Amino acid sequence: MFGHRATPAPQMAQAVQLFERGQPAQAAVLCRQIVEAQPGHAGAWQLLGITQIMAGQPGEAEPALRQALALDERNTRTLCLLGVACSQQDRADEAIAFFDRALALDPNQPGIWYDRGNTLYALGRDDEAVQSFDRALKLEPRLADAWLNRGHALLRLERPQQAIASYESGLDLAPGHAKLWSSLAEALVLVHRMPDALACLEKALAIDDGNADVWISMGDVLRVLGRSDLALERYDKALQLNPGIPHLWTHRALAFKELRRLDESVEALKRARELAPGDLAIAYILMSQLQHLARWHELEALWPEVLQHVRSGDFAQDSFAMLSHPHATAHDLLLAGAGYAALVRGGTTPVQRAPAANASAPRRLRVGYLSADFRDHPLSLLMVGVFEAHDKTRFETFGLSIYPQPVAGPMRTRLQGAFDQFIDLHAVGNAEAVARIAQLQLDILVDLTGYTSFCRPGIVVRRPAPIQVSYLGFPATTGMAEIDYILGDRWVTPPGSASEFSEKIIRLPESFQANDDQRPGGAETPSRQELGLPEHGFVFCCHNNIYKINPGMFDIWMRLLAQVPGSVLWLVADSPETDANLRRQAEARGVAGERLVFARRAPYVKYLAQYRQADLFLDTLPFNAGTTASDALWAGLPVLTQLGHSFAGRMAASLLDALGLPELITRDAAAYEQMALKLATTPELLRELRERLERHRATSPLFNTARFTRHLERAYEMIWARHAQGLSPAEIDVPALEVPGLSAAPASP
Repeated sequence: MFGHRATPAPQMAQAVQLFERGQPAQAAVLCRQIVEAQPGHAGAWQLLGITQIMAGQPGEAEPALRQALALDERNTRTLCLLGVACSQQDRADEAIAFFDRALALDPNQPGIWYDRGNTLYALGRDDEAVQSFDRALKLEPRLADAWLNRGHALLRLERPQQAIASYESGLDLAPGHAKLWSSLAEALVLVHRMPDALACLEKALAIDDGNADVWISMGDVLRVLGRSDLALERYDKALQLNPGIPHLWTHRALAFKELRRLDESVEALKRARELAPGDLAIAYILMSQLQHLARWHELEALWPEVLQHVRSGDFAQDSFAMLSHPHATAHDLLLAGAGYAALVRGGTTPVQRAPAANASAPRRLRVGYLSADFRDHPLSLLMVGVFEAHDKTRFETFGLSIYPQPVAGPMRTRLQGAFDQFIDLHAVGNAEAVARIAQLQLDILVDLTGYTSFCRPGIVVRRPAPIQVSYLGFPATTGMAEIDYILGDRWVTPPGSASEFSEKIIRLPESFQANDDQRPGGAETPSRQELGLPEHGFVFCCHNNIYKINPGMFDIWMRLLAQVPGSVLWLVADSPETDANLRRQAEARGVAGERLVFARRAPYVKYLAQYRQADLFLDTLPFNAGTTASDALWAGLPVLTQLGHSFAGRMAASLLDALGLPELITRDAAAYEQMALKLATTPELLRELRERLERHRATSPLFNTARFTRHLERAYEMIWARHAQGLSPAEIDVPALEVPGLSAAPASP
């Protein structure tokens, strides 16, 4: 049994007996006595090596196994055990060599193929691991653990549907295998089959309820299903088993956040920080939560810490939270984006696309739009008109949806009708999504999501299209080498800013931002009383998300309130804790808390109508209003902005310039404050601005969807022309149409 062909001595028989009864330490003692008396006893050396592997001592096992191999060079069991010992010492290449020697002697041993597969998996050579598991299962289909580990490799290859099939095959053999049930749940989550995943986790816990990770997974699924209250109960079960898991506390924090229990969320994150003080991902989440809560005194220490991580090359999170960091430079945003892109890239390789048609042949350009926001979302409110306005004689368009749940409703219906093809990719993994996109033979893929919610950069990093463009959803560089271009304009991507972007810049001639000129004008205007606003006082308004507000900007706003009697600051309500914190911040600056008024969220049409009761929209910095500024301007509310030093800090300037209101673009904080005070105390000036805004709204480029679309199409033609000529991406300035409404002429590089 253990490689010795002669009849074992009584001691050896006893050692084998002890081993088989689960007493490996006692078996090892006897083996040592045997090899001292009989150094040529290969079986004793082999069994000694086995006991040491079981004891977690591969370094001690290896000499014994090498001695056994020297005595019996063709013993496949010894070769396989040496492979295991080397693998456990992170010498995977040597391990594979031992497995291959064993297989050369006997290729029909399923256990060797299985161990080889496990080692290849540990190396990250997942395709080869799957092949080894397949060989093992062909020889012995009843190896449940081979089906399990094969599924793990397939998951890492982002082939969740195949992983599901592998786990299910294992469960057919071993329905009481808790790890198979929990792994199947993990795969089902990846294809967004949440109820099925929940059922699998329940079965796993019915078998073994002592695994904290499974309780955490159940909580995560319940959160996705909108039951954060039940999720907390599962996280609490995990806490009873193992309170020292950092990510358990972060997941509890997210559940608290979804239940609007924000203070408890922060306390959970602080506990996670105690357990993992150097974890940048936790620091990012905590920074975001504190910004949402306006707990700025706690951020004063956290902001420099996060910035230090970024500048030292430590990355664990996407760079969205950095956009509102008050001290981050454009170069910092580039570092953060590039660092996260490197994590996403990992060991991925570009997809193998089918040969495209002759690039120079006359035909419609095939343009795909990748987005998680093809639903009732600000991005779709801006872009839907562009999708509809595309010249279908020159462009074939594809909507590629990655929102993680099925979507219905009027906006979704309108979007589906705007594209030549609309493809829902929410239920497939990245690898399959990339394969399906590649089959479309796109010329240009436009990523509208970037690093915002529900993003899937793992698709873009595999380059399923020959030209890839970042646009609109993420107002910063992605730092991703696989994205060739970013769409901007002379404001958000000014000349001389190329070093701040990993992408080549395309400057649209008027504004970077699309708009749907068919958006509603708003419902009947509510009274100030209905909105909780003073009947006659000046209303400063900022309906940006609270996380965009920082102490420096708030200082200016409070000085304005102090200088304009009867005025109020109208903010968007976030949570009771946030509202209370902001009022305390106001009182600390000598302003009565009741002069802050909080607007409750409303349906889009009613939300637009509310803006008519405000007097001036005060923009934020370093993260400007984007869609929110566009909404305010559409509703006729002037927006005052300060020009920043990054894409996100220059968006409102682009909109105002396109509307012909350059005086509302200020260059520094002093000018911003001075202009706000002037507008609040000079009614005739503000009235003239509002009248001009109303006149320009119907004629300006900002709200001319067809004109914007022609410029966008010209940009696509220009970058495609370069590609067709074999030229690499380069900075491009798109010329403006000479007459509004005229079609753009064919472009040249």
